[in-house]
Amino acid sequence: MISHVVLFDVDGTLISNVKSMADERDRFLESIYAVVGREPSVVPSSFAGMVDPQICKILLAKAGLNEEKVKLVLPRVLERMREIYREMEKKPVLNEGVEELLRILTASKSHIVGVLTGNLSAVAKQKLRLTGIASYFVEGFYSDDYLDRKPLIEDAVKKCVMNYKLPGRKNVLLIGDTPRDVSAANAAMATSIGIASGVFSMEQLSQANATYVFPDLKPSRELLGSLGLG
Repeated sequence: MISHVVLFDVDGTLISNVKSMADERDRFLESIYAVVGREPSVVPSSFAGMVDPQICKILLAKAGLNEEKVKLVLPRVLERMREIYREMEKKPVLNEGVEELLRILTASKSHIVGVLTGNLSAVAKQKLRLTGIASYFVEGFYSDDYLDRKPLIEDAVKKCVMNYKLPGRKNVLLIGDTPRDVSAANAAMATSIGIASGVFSMEQLSQANATYVFPDLKPSRELLGSLGLG
């Protein structure tokens, strides 16, 4: 019987955003330039916790496009991003403890493991394949049809509770590295687990009211307990 669904954010949580900062900047910059011929300033850390379509929308406005033009070109920018990321040379790197924790979780018959990310599905799936962890995930929730993280998480939590007949929303555990991850998880009444492996500290994640906060994903007794693996 399934008792918990554990959903991981990708950038900063599973994958080091320090090592991939340049790749993240380039995929946005090159996609927008390819469609509108302009290069907005891209600082990936300032968009931590946002979803890809939302970031593109903001950057298109920064590039000088009005709201109507942004709406018109956004689908083309997102499609170009899928192509550009596939063609880019990139070497995403796992954060410490990730693979060991995934092995433990997937060995549990009462847990379902998935990803919930602000990345487009084509981008996220490549990152998971390149780091060798794609096979661990049964569920995947991506940002292709969303302009904000909160409805993405709300829909994911609803589906998990219904599909796995969970006792309640708190049995969906959302693991992320930003206050936006925590806030969206709390808004959906799920369990929020903050991991200070990105640009935000444990204190900042605690101030965002994360249910639990840990420095990294190394499978400590405390982290495993918070995941229902006591």
